[in-house]
Amino acid sequence: MNRSRSTKLIVFAFLMLLLAGGLPLVGSSDVPSQKKTRPGEFHNPVIIEFKGEINWQLSKYFRSRLLQAKKAGADLLVIEIDSPGGLKNESLDIAEQLRDVDWAYTVAFVPRQAISGGALITLGCDELIVGPNARIGDIGVIELDPELFAFRFVPAKIQSVLVRQARDLASSKGRSAELAESMIDKDVMTFWRETPNGVEYRNVRVDAVEMPDDPWILVEESGPERFLTLSGQRAVELGLAVGLATDRTQLAAALGLQPGDFHVYKNTITDSIVYYLNHPMGTAVLIVIGLVALFFELSAPGLGAGGLLAGLCAALFFWSRVLGGTSGWLEVVLFAAGVTFLLMELFVIPGWGLPGVIGLILMLGSVFLASQDFVMPSTGRQWNQFLTTALVLTCSVIGFGIAAVYITKKLGSIPVLNQLMLAPTDDQLENESGRQKDPETGKPVSQQHPDISVGDWGHAESLLRPAGRARFAGRSFDVVSDGAFVEPGCQVKVIDIQGNRIMVATVEDV
Repeated sequence: MNRSRSTKLIVFAFLMLLLAGGLPLVGSSDVPSQKKTRPGEFHNPVIIEFKGEINWQLSKYFRSRLLQAKKAGADLLVIEIDSPGGLKNESLDIAEQLRDVDWAYTVAFVPRQAISGGALITLGCDELIVGPNARIGDIGVIELDPELFAFRFVPAKIQSVLVRQARDLASSKGRSAELAESMIDKDVMTFWRETPNGVEYRNVRVDAVEMPDDPWILVEESGPERFLTLSGQRAVELGLAVGLATDRTQLAAALGLQPGDFHVYKNTITDSIVYYLNHPMGTAVLIVIGLVALFFELSAPGLGAGGLLAGLCAALFFWSRVLGGTSGWLEVVLFAAGVTFLLMELFVIPGWGLPGVIGLILMLGSVFLASQDFVMPSTGRQWNQFLTTALVLTCSVIGFGIAAVYITKKLGSIPVLNQLMLAPTDDQLENESGRQKDPETGKPVSQQHPDISVGDWGHAESLLRPAGRARFAGRSFDVVSDGAFVEPGCQVKVIDIQGNRIMVATVEDV
């Protein structure tokens, strides 16, 4: 009992010491160094412009440009940052991608500002070069409080995780973890002193009982109630940045290059189009339009507007995924194989069997793989992306089902789609004008076909989807069902004739 009480007292004393500022809140763990030595010369330098608010679109743009630089064989990767910040997860993901780049030397260039998420991104690069009057820091994270309907700082639990991640990023590239922490925690004050081994930093809380004595010097830009934000000149003095440059000419000189040596990757109109097509809403619209167009084409056989529109939607989908960095040729080949299997099922070996099932699985699998940069999810981010893709596909299929039912019932009266149907011939119009109308409904009474009549029985020769062929009295006719798919061999009955359009229904439905 006494031993247990003594243990509790020791733990309590340790926590008090921690809160009093005698120990740093987050220790400097042994983070593996990923800092690279700057090469003597560069042969393929690339600049990626990174401007504006950090959101999902800018994250996708950066990912695609990073892959483009890697494929181009870049040995120097400069991220030119001019950002007020943005989404935390996207910023951290970009920073970690840069930290893990092992095929090029990475430099963050900040001519104007890198605030919040922008500053977090700089921590993942091998070097930081800034403009003399640039601003960098202030990584305080805020969130919307639904009760107060106002923004507030995130709870300590969330902030502590980001502090740990930022410290590890800074340490991995040989920068001060204490300065990184002070950018995130407004209640931390940073001190520094010179030692025989260089500059040493130390963080204490603003409510600490005692502050470090000389030779410790306070970094004036840190706490209380302040997120560390530095000017470019000050960032160099504190060792966060390695040099100053106001423009690309000075940047090139600092790196031993000429301004014309850089290959510059910018955000273009194509990137904006790719972003909207990769957005969940844009993806859902693209899939629904493609499925509806394909359904319309199958309802009116022949390579017409429906088939072309469906092909265009499929091409745009995979094009946007390739440029977005989540798809390659494998996904395109799987989708093409799925379409081939499905066409074999519909036209060569009718009957809903194995080829059709394989085709649908291949098409669905290719869409899933093309929408993500992994095969099976393993992290929280990957699970979120996987569930988003599943939700988009589910909603798209439901939307297509609703549209298909509506089109089936209103195919001839929809303003746009009725223009895509073949117009009747002059003879058909002449016959149509002479048809009698039902006095109660006002609809034309079914006319007689020269070779077939309403009420005749026959059987489906092919799958009616809803168009196809059926045989009556030993002769084959082009027919269309009343909306339902009809399997080959089923008995059907003629229920209406309008010109050359013969409508049938299964005997069970009549």
